[in-house]
Amino acid sequence: EFYSTNNIDVDTALCLYETQALGAYLAMELSNPSMMAPNPDQTVFVVGSEYDAAGNLIFRDNLRRMIYGKNVLLLISCITSGRTIERAVESVTYYGGKVAGISSAFSMQSRIAGVPVNSLFTEKDIPGYISHPSHDCPLRQKGIPVDAISNGYGYSKI
Repeated sequence: EFYSTNNIDVDTALCLYETQALGAYLAMELSNPSMMAPNPDQTVFVVGSEYDAAGNLIFRDNLRRMIYGKNVLLLISCITSGRTIERAVESVTYYGGKVAGISSAFSMQSRIAGVPVNSLFTEKDIPGYISHPSHDCPLRQKGIPVDAISNGYGYSKI
């Protein structure tokens, strides 16, 4: 709704960390003909993420046309530090695209690389939620080991 009501043109949804199903729904909504839709009847591409051995986001030749010269919406499930999104912004720019927006289900950041983050939930919605770089983690400094890992793929006890 945010993109439609603010007339933000979206040509491509770049889906990070397995958010393609959400991206497909978003693309369908953004391309529905309505008085509010900025792209009525226009195709909105949905592109998944691929990384090279160094962890850089890359687009193969067959996908570059969906980035180059396009308004790209970055879609991710969870934003903590914002580093993944910063790298995605750099990659989209490198391949000739323009970041039209950033959307997530959860975000601790309200703005990344000068672009506002639109999220359903923030740390204010989850009492006691905190995040620290590993070197600044108060639990690590006390010698308390990590007992689980949680990311966009799920939760695993160690």
